[in-house]
Amino acid sequence: MRGDIAQTEFAACVRCDPVIALRLRLLPADVTAQPDLLRALLLAAPVAKGAAQVSYSANWRQSVSVAHLAQALALRAGIADAEAAWTAGLAHNLGNYLESAALGAPSLMQTRPSDYLSEIDPNGWLSDAARFHAEPLARGRAAHPLVRVVQLAYQLMARADAVDSVDVRAALAALQMGAGEAAQLLADTQMQTRQLALRFGLPDVPSASQSAGFDRLAQLYAGQAAQSAINSYFRYAKREMPPFSLLQDTLQALFGIERICLFVPAADGHLRASALLPTAPGLNALAIPLDDGHSALPRSLVRSAPQQFECGATDGALVDEQIARLLGVSRLLCQPLMLNDGQTGVLVAGDANPELAMSALWRFIVAEYTETLRPRMAPPTPAPRVIIPPQPVAPPAASDDIPRERARRAVHEVANPLTIMRNYVNLLSDKLGADSAVQRDLGIIGDEIERVARIVRGITAADDMPEPAPAAELELVSVNSIISELVRMSLGTLFTPNNVSVQIDLNPEVPPMPLQKDALKQVLFNLAKNAVEAMTAGGHLKFSSRLIETNGKREIEIEIADTGPGLPAAVAAHLFEPLTSAKGGDHAGLGLNISHSLIERMSGQLSCESGPHGTHFFIRLPTLQTGQTTLTTTRYGSM
Repeated sequence: MRGDIAQTEFAACVRCDPVIALRLRLLPADVTAQPDLLRALLLAAPVAKGAAQVSYSANWRQSVSVAHLAQALALRAGIADAEAAWTAGLAHNLGNYLESAALGAPSLMQTRPSDYLSEIDPNGWLSDAARFHAEPLARGRAAHPLVRVVQLAYQLMARADAVDSVDVRAALAALQMGAGEAAQLLADTQMQTRQLALRFGLPDVPSASQSAGFDRLAQLYAGQAAQSAINSYFRYAKREMPPFSLLQDTLQALFGIERICLFVPAADGHLRASALLPTAPGLNALAIPLDDGHSALPRSLVRSAPQQFECGATDGALVDEQIARLLGVSRLLCQPLMLNDGQTGVLVAGDANPELAMSALWRFIVAEYTETLRPRMAPPTPAPRVIIPPQPVAPPAASDDIPRERARRAVHEVANPLTIMRNYVNLLSDKLGADSAVQRDLGIIGDEIERVARIVRGITAADDMPEPAPAAELELVSVNSIISELVRMSLGTLFTPNNVSVQIDLNPEVPPMPLQKDALKQVLFNLAKNAVEAMTAGGHLKFSSRLIETNGKREIEIEIADTGPGLPAAVAAHLFEPLTSAKGGDHAGLGLNISHSLIERMSGQLSCESGPHGTHFFIRLPTLQTGQTTLTTTRYGSM
């Protein structure tokens, strides 16, 4: 989205996606000025995978073919708005995408295709063209020109002998076209569709290299990236926009929820419509008792959980039917929502997907909205926090030393399986072909195997040299890339199995810097693993990067924050010392001690703040490393 050429390219790509193209048409014209919201919209879009790709690809080819041909016919017939013909053709089979998209989250399409088109064209011609596209041509002889060109385009694409049929020839004659010209337009359309399919990677048959495991990792990573984009949108836009406007725009962009309202507790003990959100005037006449067990609105407050209502439900409250009628929807999703005065209200979202409230993205949006309110609320009395400054590293006792010969034997034995693993990764890479996502994952696995090998070799490296070994060579790497790679690598193996959601908040202005990549990655993984182990019932982990000034010097600060119970005082007092771990099992109690030493070798600092609501570790690194060997390798992570 940077630069005129990129924006033109982006618009050309989005124009060929039936779901997202219509969604963007419904959003404000300045949505491109909010790149974080736009990025979240694209990341949250449903993606077809596995066997569903065949159905999706067929639907997409039909959409684009009818759109291209309808536009060509409109231009030939002299219809002024040929772009409307493209839109109607693109959307004629929009409902089929609900069945073919493999949805990891609720679909972007929450309402009927005709509802989308009626929002774009109040006169209803777009909606009519999509709805009547498969009707016999004779029925549309006197219909609006947009309806006729979409009908004709569909017949030409769907029927092998269409050009030779009487009804198609009559429709072509009405546009002053012959069969030969129509055949040429049809051939051009098919060629354009094939080229676009190749460009966007839409195969007729799913690639054998794709697997459920890689699809799952990609889906998880896209979800986490969407959450990061939403976080950035709420954080940077809140200065100019009130929280409810941010929430409203996000729900519209990501889920197509157009009709919402807010009910808040009033002084008389009833829920009443609030003016904080624009709403239908008739809602002001309603008052819902807080103890009404039939209505989904007070139920959501009492249970502190989202509640659903479907019109026509025999056990539902009549007032819910009236709210749905006034909003013009067929179902309601009632979400408890914090208000800026500390009270809890009920957000009512019309025509929301019934599965939406269970999605991680929905919960994250509600949490981000609540976080946005914090500066506007009276600050609570802060809980006492334990500040742990960096501790001196005490040398391990001599009795803990591992005999040199034993270490050398262990290194020799470990090297063999590592070599086998690396060879098998290379074999898999050859077998799985050129799929970029698969090769990227295999590249990460290969990099991690090599990193383990370097760590193991380093155990006895000093013993093999007559003089002290020099410091490790530096690489020009991106701190943000290391964090992103770590999160992506650990989603399916560490975070998701332990019910830990992850957020990355990375400052794009953090420059690449020369440092020991393996050492920093080891420290970050140690801290992430400790955080996950502390959150036994699950929780939230956040990685942040930022630029700071310390004593006139520019530094990079990395923060790893969890929502665990905090550190016990006895542990906090000796945090970076090599002690016996209280975790038991195979924990040696050396992780933080090693991490502290590694950061010190990079001329940095590792510190910690811990309280009852979580623990925050801070890594500070100078943008220029000193006392190290010269830069020998230039790369950005392993991406």
